Amino acid sequence: MAVENTDRVAVFDRERPRLLAVAFRVLGSDADAQDIVQEAWTRYVNADVDEIRNVQAWLTTVVTRLCLDLLRRRSREEPRGPEDLPVPADGDDPEEIALLAGELTAAFTVVVEELTPPQRVALILHDVFGAPFEEIAHILDTTAGSAKKLASRARVRVRRTGWPDEEAREAREVVCAFMKAAQQGDIDGLVHVLHPDVTRTADPQILRPGAPQRVHGRKAVIEEARAMRANARRARLVLIDGRPGIAVGGGPLAALAFHIADGLIVHYDVIADPRRLALLNIED
Repeated sequence: MAVENTDRVAVFDRERPRLLAVAFRVLGSDADAQDIVQEAWTRYVNADVDEIRNVQAWLTTVVTRLCLDLLRRRSREEPRGPEDLPVPADGDDPEEIALLAGELTAAFTVVVEELTPPQRVALILHDVFGAPFEEIAHILDTTAGSAKKLASRARVRVRRTGWPDEEAREAREVVCAFMKAAQQGDIDGLVHVLHPDVTRTADPQILRPGAPQRVHGRKAVIEEARAMRANARRARLVLIDGRPGIAVGGGPLAALAFHIADGLIVHYDVIADPRRLALLNIED
């Protein structure tokens, strides 16, 4: 669908939260995500919109490829041992993209570290951000059928990952303790369940304007949890794809998915994008 030049600002503003989320979850950096989205805006301004049939898909592709280009540059700049050097490749070689995708772990620490790099790319772009398989195939230099199989295998692997009963009970206790401490503004209680290097990622839809999509460190997470105490009072303990988590509000408004290790919360993701929420299996 072509878009008149006068509508570009409105169209881009509508897509900006989604583009920021894509860039952030690929790069794990708010600052880098902002730079990437700004560059995408520049390219959109200079593009012939009459040639763009699907603006959302076009912008998502631009942002994804800009992220991959940034990672390529960094992989050349950062010193590595001989065993870590990628095989030189021309263009968008799928093995090179898979290698780069393997480094995109900062924002995907809840479950996708269990997947192969190509599975991560297919699952995140399709199930998290709704990209069509034709677009994912273009990015991975493969066929739409292969991209669909990658996502399907990743989905099955993630959802069939069960926890031993003892581990599941411990995780439930930790998540419950976190929720109660957040509801009560109990700093000591939060300290007790949060890892010192805990990280919180979040969809832009749930954040105040200008708030970072990634918060790092126990102190910063506790300060935010105290500020969000009113929302915490609307929280309830649930199962999210079979794992202990938290739902906030009706619908729900948001869901919190946790990664727990040694009895401490290492990472949690606040999911508020309606498309992401719709893909979760949330059970009270």
